[in-house]
Amino acid sequence: MVHMEDIRVVFVEPLFEINIGYVARTMKNFKIHDLYLVNPRTEVGKISLIYSAHAKDIILNAQIVHTIQEAIDGIGYVVGTTGKPSKKNHRVLRVAITPEDLGKNMADYEGRVAILLGREDIGLKNEELELCNIVVTIPANPLYPILNVSHAAAIIFYEIYKHNILSRKRTSFGIKRPSDEEVMLLEKYFNELLEKIQMPSHKKKIARIVFKRMIGRAFLSKRELFSLVGILRRTVEALSSTNEPVNLV
Repeated sequence: MVHMEDIRVVFVEPLFEINIGYVARTMKNFKIHDLYLVNPRTEVGKISLIYSAHAKDIILNAQIVHTIQEAIDGIGYVVGTTGKPSKKNHRVLRVAITPEDLGKNMADYEGRVAILLGREDIGLKNEELELCNIVVTIPANPLYPILNVSHAAAIIFYEIYKHNILSRKRTSFGIKRPSDEEVMLLEKYFNELLEKIQMPSHKKKIARIVFKRMIGRAFLSKRELFSLVGILRRTVEALSSTNEPVNLV
């Protein structure tokens, strides 16, 4: 199961110092301590410390980096957040799950997790959501669905924390989860399969995102993952042995 201490919060280009403090305070409420700030558009000083209350240590130890890629380096599972989920099925970038579903799934995950909190004014951009294994949204009033970033963070952290506690009370069935490297192996064979297929490049890009999100939601067991790896590997080998192009268009 994921440990709260293994979660990293990545706050992207925060605009208001007060929100940095509030996010840190919320993190400490739920035993999360690792904070990365990507290109903050405000100072990180006295105001953030005041509003962090008893979470000053999180502010003082926060890492300031230039890119999201730096912030998620070494992290196997990246969670994006959005207040603007997709209303159309073809907009795969913003197809989202609820915080409760995220909490349930992460209760069985082993490894490090990064949660990306978007900008207060425009949230996360599409190219940033492409980096994510899953996207989370909080169901709210359709007429005013956007929450303050610290309020949204509190809801997401709570659901993860709640299911983390519940999972510790449940009887373990000994399900082994794949490592981050093994998940990357599955994605590698899927990408190789796409290269064997004649498809427009934009459709291949969508297919990669769909596959990544599908695996992100599934939280496969090690055995399930290697069954898929075997199928994809054999398919790639079979296509490599023939000169006949595969056209799915």
